[in-house]
Amino acid sequence: MKKFLLVVAVVALCGVFQNAKAQFSAGVGLAYATEINNLGISAQAAYDFTEEWAATGSFTYFLKKDGVTNTAIDLNANYIFTEIENVGKLYGLAGLNHLTASFEGHSASNTGVNLGAGLKMEMSDKMFLCPELKYSTTGSGYISLGAKLMFKF
Repeated sequence: MKKFLLVVAVVALCGVFQNAKAQFSAGVGLAYATEINNLGISAQAAYDFTEEWAATGSFTYFLKKDGVTNTAIDLNANYIFTEIENVGKLYGLAGLNHLTASFEGHSASNTGVNLGAGLKMEMSDKMFLCPELKYSTTGSGYISLGAKLMFKF
């Protein structure tokens, strides 16, 4: 059922935004996750369909703690609600999260939903910073606070 909903969402996004001007960006980030209780380093990518809508993806590697390695893959849709003068653009995000925990050659994975918000702060014509706060329902659920530095292409 989850795969079916993802396919429907992707097809709908492609249909809605097929005539829109698109822009690609990529970057790196840092995040702290509450239930994992550790710092994560991430690689990010974003595709802006319109001024308001973007699709984002990220891979986060959380530093090993007590022999456990956690990784997360996030696929989100972002929508810019408003622009805060002299600060940036406030956006909401929703999507899917896939979390994997590995310990001594064994691993377990869970998939859940992301809900959150962020602020897109333009640093220059080609660079922006995005602090972000999100809740993921994966496993027992966790809150992630982070920031990403993105470069436009």
